[in-house]
Amino acid sequence: MNQKILAAALICAFAASPKAEAAGIEHGERPFYGFFLSNPIGFTNADETQYGFAKQTFASPDINELLCPISGGIGLYAATAVDGIYYAVPYLYESSMSMPTPQPMFFYNIYTGQVKEIGAWSDASTDLKPSDMTYDRLNDRILAICYGSQEGSGIYEVNRETGAMTQIRKINEGSGVIASDAFGRVFTINHNGELLQVDMTKDNSTRAIYTLPYRYLAANQSLEFDLTSGKLMWASNTQENPHSDMGSGTWLVEITLPSIAPNADYSADMDGYSYQEYGEIGIAARFLGMYIPYATGGFEAPGFAVDPRSTSSVDGSYCTIDFSVPSTSFGGGAIESIDGYDIYRDGVKLDTKRGPFTSGSALQYEDRALPATGREYRYDIVCYSNTKGDGPKSPVFAYVGFDAPAAVSDPTVTVGSDFISTVISWSAPTVGEHGGTFDPTTTTYDVMRLPDNVKVAENITECSVNDNLRRLLRYSYRITAKNEYGESTAVTREFVAGTPVNEFPVEETFDNPTSMALRWTTVDNNNDGMTWIYGTTLGQSVFGDYEMTAEYIISPTSIDAYTKDADDWIISPPIKFEEGKKYGIQFEIRSLTPEKLNVYVGPMNTVEGMRLVDSFSLREPQYSESRIEFQTYGTELPADIAGTTSCVAVQLATPLNDNYYSYIQLGNILIDEGLSGVDSVVSENTNSFRINGDFLTIAGEFNNAAIYSVNGMKVADIRSAGTSLSGLKGVYILVIDGKSHKVVI
Repeated sequence: MNQKILAAALICAFAASPKAEAAGIEHGERPFYGFFLSNPIGFTNADETQYGFAKQTFASPDINELLCPISGGIGLYAATAVDGIYYAVPYLYESSMSMPTPQPMFFYNIYTGQVKEIGAWSDASTDLKPSDMTYDRLNDRILAICYGSQEGSGIYEVNRETGAMTQIRKINEGSGVIASDAFGRVFTINHNGELLQVDMTKDNSTRAIYTLPYRYLAANQSLEFDLTSGKLMWASNTQENPHSDMGSGTWLVEITLPSIAPNADYSADMDGYSYQEYGEIGIAARFLGMYIPYATGGFEAPGFAVDPRSTSSVDGSYCTIDFSVPSTSFGGGAIESIDGYDIYRDGVKLDTKRGPFTSGSALQYEDRALPATGREYRYDIVCYSNTKGDGPKSPVFAYVGFDAPAAVSDPTVTVGSDFISTVISWSAPTVGEHGGTFDPTTTTYDVMRLPDNVKVAENITECSVNDNLRRLLRYSYRITAKNEYGESTAVTREFVAGTPVNEFPVEETFDNPTSMALRWTTVDNNNDGMTWIYGTTLGQSVFGDYEMTAEYIISPTSIDAYTKDADDWIISPPIKFEEGKKYGIQFEIRSLTPEKLNVYVGPMNTVEGMRLVDSFSLREPQYSESRIEFQTYGTELPADIAGTTSCVAVQLATPLNDNYYSYIQLGNILIDEGLSGVDSVVSENTNSFRINGDFLTIAGEFNNAAIYSVNGMKVADIRSAGTSLSGLKGVYILVIDGKSHKVVI
């Protein structure tokens, strides 16, 4: 995922950013949660290349613990949580050259780590996008504020079961955040920094009630009420704010509203509005989906139960809940005991235990009156004080009954040196898929080869199996762990293998990226999210024509703090090189910027084990009329490649330039017998020559000239100013004193 933050801006923001101290923030050690689309200073447990759901405190909003990493180009438009269960609206970001693609809504449980797909929130037929979401607790509904050229800005209700969004109110343009208080009132902030209350009975009806010194909202905001204090928390990301000289930043701002009756509305002429900053969330971070746990009894009520956990009984018939009594209040103050606790199952109170119970005491509850087994229940432990009230919910998710196996771990595939034999291995699951009662001795495995759906093994108990491939293709394996209660699956990495290519020439023109991907391998070896892409239409405006190519594109808008010097590979399928013959490689390429490319050979189609053959520094672009010409580079492959099965790779190895800009088109790769390499075949007009039919005339003096095939093989030496080219027909390369010209005879 490539987010657009320049390294220079990151350094400035880091050097100047203030941090809120715990002593200055009331009840500041309380946690809150959110999703980082980027966090350039990194997390306490992960580096700056990671992103995902995280936990932090109000005292130190810039100290973040990564809870659930997200990868694979998946980002979020918006998210909100219902009692610790996030509902997230994702997209797939493939390159800066194409629009993100909507992906199915999913939920994420911050207590168990479970992630599960819900359903499509968009059918991609519109450009509708949510910019923030909130949970309206009074009406038990999720609301999203969305924008789109067809629908316009509006508030949508989100179906938690299907993911579908339905517009319930239109709203004036310019609002990108939304929050609902405990009484169902809805608020937003517009680009002028005005806090608005939304009239949910009418379209386009809002009321400006308070103006903040933050305006011109950028992407990735979050607005949410702290239901314990009743104050509004804003993870603001604006172009203009009290810190404008330091960049926009993502500032955690607390907004205090006047105290009014639950059924009243706010107005601008009321007294009691104010705001304060808690500090910057991350540094130059992109933060959304804020979630703030709360206690109905307030900050002096008992805090969270300590280490709550569940166990399904050996016979799978009941559930045991264990936890310890908290030693602090919800606000962080010390307490010596609680007066009791309530246990809820799926929102219904099961029991109340009266104390007092001393802080640190280990407690246990058994639920032997389950309506059914073989399913998951949510239990909430609420510790209370007779004088201070109820503390926060401490959830436990318990699957009660016998369980299917969890997915296997470490699914691995090893390809043999012949590219035909493979070994698939994995580690057996030791727990149930849902955390229920599980007997690992009953697990068996099925192994399916993809994409041809060949069943490699069925009902085996071993954690390894062999396979043999014939057709050269991109494969993976799906491993299913199962028992009588269900099954779970895991998939290995993708790889290219099968009978090596033994017919020459071996050529890739990139005319069909889908077909190319079945044989060739692309590697983003520095893992910076920038690598070769295929099938764009940008060449027409940049190079003057439309060609299907492999492209490497960097622009200032696609650079972020993680972008590195290029280390991006295109590796051939396995090739069987015949004994006693000499081989070479040529590739056609054009570029707007100076670039460095390397040619490697190796025993496998992986970066590991590759050895350098030759390096090329691309020359300046060569123009012909309104287009930039491809230039041809080539080199001989090592003699010892003959008689082996090997792979050939082209690596882009250009250092990231100061202008943050590159555009390269690799138009053709050719591997064949006898290629000696024509270095940098270009089209220039410095030599005067003319071809009339099959007769070549060269004006002026020259030292040497020759005709080459487009594969780089010398066809004829030119020894005089006038030469017959009888017998030649087609496209050739004419080289005069080192200057190269593409000619048609």
